[in-house]
Amino acid sequence: MLCGSSPFIGDGRFGFKATNCRIRFYKHPDAMADIFTHFIKQGCKGAHIFCYENILQAVDLAYQVEKFPIAATLSLKDVPGQLELLSKLETVLVFTHPSHTDSLDESVLQRITKEIRDAGMIPGCATYHPGVSIPLLEKMTIDCAAYLLPLNKDGKYMAPNKEKTLIAIKDTEKKLVAMKSLAVGNITPAAGFPFLVEHCDGFCVGFTNKNQIDDAYKVLGHLTSSQR
Repeated sequence: MLCGSSPFIGDGRFGFKATNCRIRFYKHPDAMADIFTHFIKQGCKGAHIFCYENILQAVDLAYQVEKFPIAATLSLKDVPGQLELLSKLETVLVFTHPSHTDSLDESVLQRITKEIRDAGMIPGCATYHPGVSIPLLEKMTIDCAAYLLPLNKDGKYMAPNKEKTLIAIKDTEKKLVAMKSLAVGNITPAAGFPFLVEHCDGFCVGFTNKNQIDDAYKVLGHLTSSQR
């Protein structure tokens, strides 16, 4: 489980809560850092971030307590500049922007993934259309170690649909990291985590308070202990 950062930027999929989340978190790096720090203290050592100034500042603040590995998704512009900033953190895995991935332009993806690798990080590809893009990406010659994709038990945001997405990921040897793993708060951890543990290698969960983090860890702890 990775601590996600979608709530911090006011992702529009959160509906009326989006603006409030952006004001409460993105404009206050210390508040984001507090969430990161509480999450890391509970045991899972990692976060997924976007390469935005205030989020990077929040990670720096959290690093004053404890450093942790980062997975990041790039924005569309100034890839070299973003990679330079990410290289100053404990960044392990960097995903291409979904718009770049879903363009299915092999030469563009080769260039960006090479830049990621040359910057000393592992390249991956984020996609909003996994059921369509992943089968085609699998046929390309791209340095891609992992896919970041919408994945949840209700099939929300899994374009074009849940069935085609599950077929697309069934035989890939690449690591799978789920975003929208609880359908932006529409699925509880108790209902959603079993599906995620079965179908992916890791998943991002966004939090807006410490109680949510504690509850998620309890569910994950019960789930993993029952599988031993």
